[in-house]
Amino acid sequence: MLKASAAQVDLNPPIGSWMTGFAARVRPTTGSHDPIMARALLLNDGHTRLALVVCDVIGFTPAVVADLRDRIARQSSIPAANVLISCTHTHSGPATMPFRGVMGYIDADWLAGAQQQVVELVASLPAALKPARLAHGTARVGGIGYNRQDPSHAVDDTLTVLAVDGADGMPLSTLVNYATHPVVLGPSNLQFSADYPGEVARALAKRRGGIGLYLQGTCGDVDPVVYRERGWGSGTFDDTRQIGETLAGAAIAALQGAVWMDDATLRAGSRMLQVPLDAPPSPQKLAELIAGFEADRQQARAAADVMREKVADAMLEWAHELKQAAGSGTLPQILPSELFVAAINDIRLIGMPFEPYSDIGLQVRAALQPLPVMVAGYANGLYGYCPTAWAKHQGGYGADESCRWFPHLLTAVGYGAAELIVAESVKPAG
Repeated sequence: MLKASAAQVDLNPPIGSWMTGFAARVRPTTGSHDPIMARALLLNDGHTRLALVVCDVIGFTPAVVADLRDRIARQSSIPAANVLISCTHTHSGPATMPFRGVMGYIDADWLAGAQQQVVELVASLPAALKPARLAHGTARVGGIGYNRQDPSHAVDDTLTVLAVDGADGMPLSTLVNYATHPVVLGPSNLQFSADYPGEVARALAKRRGGIGLYLQGTCGDVDPVVYRERGWGSGTFDDTRQIGETLAGAAIAALQGAVWMDDATLRAGSRMLQVPLDAPPSPQKLAELIAGFEADRQQARAAADVMREKVADAMLEWAHELKQAAGSGTLPQILPSELFVAAINDIRLIGMPFEPYSDIGLQVRAALQPLPVMVAGYANGLYGYCPTAWAKHQGGYGADESCRWFPHLLTAVGYGAAELIVAESVKPAG
């Protein structure tokens, strides 16, 4: 018989500390609009325990996640390998992982406490297990996001929902998987917020009961349509509420007529992938980049443009580290990365520690048809963007330049990475 439990905790970042996600945000927080939560669901089929954790933050490093999973395993009966820790990737949440420059400064004391809260949250779930049943549904929900890399390319607009109720019919949890960058609130917002994923979770809890969870999908190249319609950084809290209500409503509608199952077969496992990285620019090209960044810094200083100066500082830091690594022969060519692959009956759940482009989710879904699929980015860590081949051809921020903000990623994820991830994602779970 299937058993399940769910719980949540407010991570409560202190006002006056820093958000993360925008280089254009150069001031700390002034308030909190809505809570920054950690939510968790535990499933147990009598043989396998599978824990799904969602945090309203931009991401964690893979090393931090590995530590959290080990601590959870030591404090509970849940194997570390069966724990998926994902992040909604809100850009209005507290700084939880290092970036270069003014992408947010980490409050180390708060972060250590928040991580302990996550451990205790998940470790508390086995004692609360109760007989349960589950159902799932899918829906196509357009008009939420668009392809910011190239508007002519499709986005993954499939919503997958998993509902878990007690055997008594009382809702325990509703998990929604969808893909759009949670940047509705731009850099001008200085209030902590989970952005629209938090609104989805709260709307699910209000309308169905239990605990709502939002599992972020393959949104590396997907921005909210409010940017296309009104301009970058133009979203409001009203927009986040509207998106949240739309997605929660679509999830509830998708469950109408769903078949409820009292039994479940769970499988979980991980695969280590050798993800290719780009070669560095030539010494001449790197010298040109350094000269350009230095010129930008001088111009910014002359204009008293603090934001632009800090961006130039960050880019110079990246360029000099890259030059040193390339010169010493220590520049990595591959990035060992964990791919999490699980199954809940026929549902496939794939988690990857990247900001995956839409085509990755679309290709995984196509390969696994007609099975329902949940594809989660920002899962068990975050290294950086994973673009597809067409995006690498085009170049630009996500495909080439975004790596400059990640201290552990000196060159971008390269050609062949997306194809490797798709191929490994569609293999059987467990």
